[in-house]
Amino acid sequence: MPRAALLALLLSLIAGRVVAADPVLTILSPDRTLALTADDLRLLPRTELTATDPHENKQHHYSGVLVRDLLAKVGAPMGEKLRGSSLQLAVVVHSKDGYGTLFALAEFDPAFSDRDLLLADSEDGAPLAANAAPLRLIAPGDKRAARWARMVTSIEIVKPGSGP
Repeated sequence: MPRAALLALLLSLIAGRVVAADPVLTILSPDRTLALTADDLRLLPRTELTATDPHENKQHHYSGVLVRDLLAKVGAPMGEKLRGSSLQLAVVVHSKDGYGTLFALAEFDPAFSDRDLLLADSEDGAPLAANAAPLRLIAPGDKRAARWARMVTSIEIVKPGSGP
């Protein structure tokens, strides 16, 4: 094989490996969409949290990113901006199996809530199990396990329709 052809083949193989990683999380707001890879998430400020998993009534140590920090990346109103019609905004956490959980946006703002909701990528120092990966929502203080979503793939800020 000629040297130029070999070099071209080698360069194409290298270029094929330098493809951007697939996003593991998409964050959507009415104004902006942000797709994050696992590497992007690892570069964000990390939070460690010990909480009792209500599915199994067992305490675990989780590591990940605060959901409020992720929401801030798409311009979610927090602090002084979370008032008036912004108080009607909700956050839907979507999972890869079609499961979805709903929160009021205010639940993620420290001015309204004293708990931290975490999007974890590890449990007890190890990557999440396949039935929980890529990300798991940790909602300490919830008395039922329903909002501890597994296999989280997106977070969406929505404004529910007006009532009767």
